[in-house]
Amino acid sequence: MFRLDEVPRILTVLDDFYAFANPIYKDNGKRFKFLQPVKHMLFDDIGSFPLPEGITRDWIFKNLDTREYEEMVQRAFLMKVNSGVECPNYPQFQDMIEQFMTIIKNPEYQDEAYLVSKKHAIIKELEAVEKIECNSVRVCVTGPFELYYKELGGVIYDDILSNLATSISRFVENAVRYNNVKCVSIDEPSLGLSPELQPTQEQIKLAFEKFKFDVDIQIHLHSPLFYTNLLEINEIDVIGIETAKDRRAMDLVDLNDLEIHDKKIRIGVARSDIDGIVAEFNAKYNVNAWKDKKLIAKAIEEMEDVKTIKNRIIEAYNKFADRIAYIGPDCGLFSFPSQETATILLKNTRKAIDEFREGR
Repeated sequence: MFRLDEVPRILTVLDDFYAFANPIYKDNGKRFKFLQPVKHMLFDDIGSFPLPEGITRDWIFKNLDTREYEEMVQRAFLMKVNSGVECPNYPQFQDMIEQFMTIIKNPEYQDEAYLVSKKHAIIKELEAVEKIECNSVRVCVTGPFELYYKELGGVIYDDILSNLATSISRFVENAVRYNNVKCVSIDEPSLGLSPELQPTQEQIKLAFEKFKFDVDIQIHLHSPLFYTNLLEINEIDVIGIETAKDRRAMDLVDLNDLEIHDKKIRIGVARSDIDGIVAEFNAKYNVNAWKDKKLIAKAIEEMEDVKTIKNRIIEAYNKFADRIAYIGPDCGLFSFPSQETATILLKNTRKAIDEFREGR
C-alpha cells in the first residue's frame, strides 16, 4: 500500500516512464496521454500544383490533347511521388470549375442539359498518369454544389443539381476502373463558407447519393462548420478539414460525431497559403522574399519546417487517433511560385510523418 500523499510522486514517475517509452506523448493540460504512433494514416495531397515555368492555363486549354501536355502531367506526378506523397493526386493544372464544366456543357458530349455522357466523362490528367507506373492514385473532382453555385448561384433547382451530381459521378465511375485509384475527393470549398449556398438536407443527399464506389470517398471542405450536415451521408467516408493555417478548426469537429457515424477524417497538417507563409517570413526578417527565389524557398523551409508539421500531426492524433485516414497539406499548391518550392513543403511533410511514425 502507499500513502495518499505519495500519489503525486507516483504519477510523476509513471509520466516519466511513459514519456521515455513513447516519444509521441502529449501534455493535454490535465494528464499526459499515452499514444502509440500509427501507420494507417496515408499522406496525400489535394491536387493542384504549380505550372512549369513559361506555361499558362491558356496554353493548357489549347494543348490538352497533346503529347507535350501528357508528359508535363506525368513529370509533375512523379515529383509528388519522389517527394514522398503516398497517395498523390493527379496534378490538377486546370481551373477546377472549367476542367469539368467545359466538358459537361459541351452539347456534343451531353445526354441532356448539364448531364454528360459517360463515355465523355474522362479526366485527361488521370489518363496520362495511368500510362506510367504508379501504385496509388487520388482523384479529385469538383463537387456538384461548387459547380452549381459557380454556374447558377445559390438558388438550387433539384433537377439541375441531380444532373450535375450524376455527371461528376460518371467522371468518378470512369476513374475507379483503374485498380490503383484508392481515393476520390469531392471538392466543395463553398459549403459552409458562402452564405448564399444553403442546401437542404434532402438536396445534400441528392447530390452525394450517387457516389457509391469501392474506394474511399473524401469530401474536401474549406470550413469545418458544414461537417455535421454530412454525417448522415453514407456515401462519404472521409471528411477533410484544413487545420494547419488555423488549428482552431480542429476544435469545431467532435470526435464523438465521427465515431457514432463511422466517419474518418483528413487533416491538413501543412500550410498551403504561400502568401501568408512568405508574409510572416518577410515580417520576421524585414525582407521582401518575393524578389528572390532562394528566399521564398528559405521561407517555406523555415516557416513550415519538419518540427512544426510534426507537432500538428501529434496534436491531431491526440484528438482523433485512428479516425485520421489521410494527412497532407491544407489545400492545393497551385499558388506556389514554382514546382520546386511546392516539393519543399511536400518533402518536409513526409519527413514529419516519418518521424511521427518512428516515434522520434
